[in-house]
Amino acid sequence: MFRHRLRAFAALLAASAWLLAAADAWPHATQLSSSRAEVHDGRIDVLLELNGLDVQVALGTALLGADGQVAPAALREIEQRLGAYVLDRAKISNTAGAACHGRLAGARPKAEHVLVDIAWSCAPMTGQLVYEVTLFQEVDPAARHMVTASGEVRRMALLSAGNPRVALSDTRPHVGEVMWHYLLAGIEHIAIGYDHIAFLLAVILWGRRVWPLVGVVTAFTVAHSITLTLAVLDVVRLPSQLVETAIALSIVYVAAENFFVRDMRRRAWITFAFGLIHGFGFASVLRDYGIPREALVPALAAFNVGVEVGQIVIVVVALGLMRGVERALRGPFPAFPNAYPYAVSASVLLLGLYWTVERLLPAA
Repeated sequence: MFRHRLRAFAALLAASAWLLAAADAWPHATQLSSSRAEVHDGRIDVLLELNGLDVQVALGTALLGADGQVAPAALREIEQRLGAYVLDRAKISNTAGAACHGRLAGARPKAEHVLVDIAWSCAPMTGQLVYEVTLFQEVDPAARHMVTASGEVRRMALLSAGNPRVALSDTRPHVGEVMWHYLLAGIEHIAIGYDHIAFLLAVILWGRRVWPLVGVVTAFTVAHSITLTLAVLDVVRLPSQLVETAIALSIVYVAAENFFVRDMRRRAWITFAFGLIHGFGFASVLRDYGIPREALVPALAAFNVGVEVGQIVIVVVALGLMRGVERALRGPFPAFPNAYPYAVSASVLLLGLYWTVERLLPAA
């Protein structure tokens, strides 16, 4: 009888061990998380409430104290990681193609939960704003998320892996708002488009007279306007890596040509040819901003005007600086006016070569 009891006890221990192992291997079952969204004129403020244990498992870090509640000090240590995690799995975008910009506004404990404030700003475009949430689905495929929206629109939805999105609003801004947004986007792009700036700088280095310079800049403008329009309308589309590499090579060519050619009239034709390539680069940027189909022509025109405004400012400032430096150094260094275009061209040439190699590496 004792032997039978011993066997039963051993079987019970084995079964218990198996159940414990199975429990460790079984996915963590998450609690319902939620979002309360306030929608007001292209701005969405969202308060997310997340279970502290779910956050702890998802981030692989200790967050709960001995009492089972979220420890404020532990939360402060992982706040930025938590913000990045939430922004990677909770997104707001426009059906026209643009993603809203989200930023972490803060995180605080609430007993065994964490409250996360996220502020989104959205471009003024036509189409619906869509909220997509995939929080904790990598931990538990059955994770659920409740969304409650108020303000300009009232919505309630239970999101899951099979149904991760809910429409938050219909935005119908005035055409003037759309044009202003894309005008600023065009100026911003040319201001931070260092490859385009390097190209323009190399092109105008030998410019001494106004009208040849106007001809060169106009040729570039006309050319990139053509391909920008064709690419945005999907008439012609080229692989982005090919376009970016070709842009880098155009910089190399123009910078190298400065060592042999000073005729700005001939350069207008070369600039036109390379402007066609740069237009495809501008088009890829415009797609990233999102293209409102219902206001396509105003958005395209405003973006193009913004690029031209930025170009003109860059050319005027660059010429002013070059002339100022030339006048200041002409006295002590008489050979400087003839030498500095070569020095600048060599620097731009090296920069263009660097960009060329960098953009070819992914294909290597």
